Amino acid sequence: MRHSVLILGTLAVAACLAESQQARPPQPTPVAAPDRSQETLREIDRQRRWAADALAAHPPVDELDAVRDGNKNAIADTRKRFRRLLTAVERATWIREAVPEVLRGSAEPDRLLAAFDAAGRDRNEALSAADATARALATSRAGNAISLEELRRGLQISRVARESEQKLSGNLGRAARQGALGEPLQRLTTVPMPPQPPFVEATARYLAAHPGQDRAMDSWPPQLAEERGEIRAAAADLQMPQPESADAGMGEPVAGMDDDEGEPIIPGLDVGTPDGGAVAAADGGTPAAGESASPVQVSGDLRRLLTRRGPPLLIAQRPGGLTAFRYREERPCGVDRCTVSVDYLFDSAGRLMRSEVVKP
Repeated sequence: MRHSVLILGTLAVAACLAESQQARPPQPTPVAAPDRSQETLREIDRQRRWAADALAAHPPVDELDAVRDGNKNAIADTRKRFRRLLTAVERATWIREAVPEVLRGSAEPDRLLAAFDAAGRDRNEALSAADATARALATSRAGNAISLEELRRGLQISRVARESEQKLSGNLGRAARQGALGEPLQRLTTVPMPPQPPFVEATARYLAAHPGQDRAMDSWPPQLAEERGEIRAAAADLQMPQPESADAGMGEPVAGMDDDEGEPIIPGLDVGTPDGGAVAAADGGTPAAGESASPVQVSGDLRRLLTRRGPPLLIAQRPGGLTAFRYREERPCGVDRCTVSVDYLFDSAGRLMRSEVVKP
């Protein structure tokens, strides 16, 4: 009897298991994860097409000349082109950031790599074109061809692109140190940013033409602190000294400067200043040992300086073949303006290299 009960129990359990398996829904067959790179590639193609359109429509040379002359129609068109070029920089930066995220495991790594390299070239080309456009707008005779806010946006977009490339370089460096064979990231290469930071000179020229707007930069985000310093230094170099004489500097030109072809030369410092006065030694102005006083050609920047200001207070030789011409002028100091001595340093060809405020 007990044996029969065991048999019946075993059959009942088997029947329950069979019924449970029939009622359970079939398990789905595992499906491979979708290739996200395909969607990214489609978006990259769109962004590249739009960026290419902006680059193809960059302002030609004759339009930039018209902008400098103050042509209103040219200015309106060029400002639109400038904004499109900035957007093209943003698009290229996005592509450079998107490719590494989907490259590993992609079915089309070669297309992604080609898009990555092209974006680096497009970014630098767009930055260069936008920088040239900004400089033309900033120096336009119209005076209001571009705003400080537009220049700030250009500086910020350039800063984001630079930081993005630096981050990419760090990631590629880590991938190279890991040394994984066949690692797709090792096929990516960084592209150097322009050596001269874009929009710094344009902003400096804008500030030189719009005195008093320098303080507006104080409200810029902290990320642009380095750019603010470079702009202010460039603006100081661009500022030509204002005349101090009652005739506003429009009196008789400096002797020897009425002949544009003559290119007069100021000899070495043992001869004297252009006005015949004795030459004093400036602070730190003594030439290095074995270095002779170099003559400086009165042309270009130096000619304009002497024409507007007349004879300097002092001429002194500086190391490196530079010659300093000292004037007194007003410069911003805190919330006020102070009268200071400024040395303008020229090379032997009469090109202005930089200006330095003389410490009291």
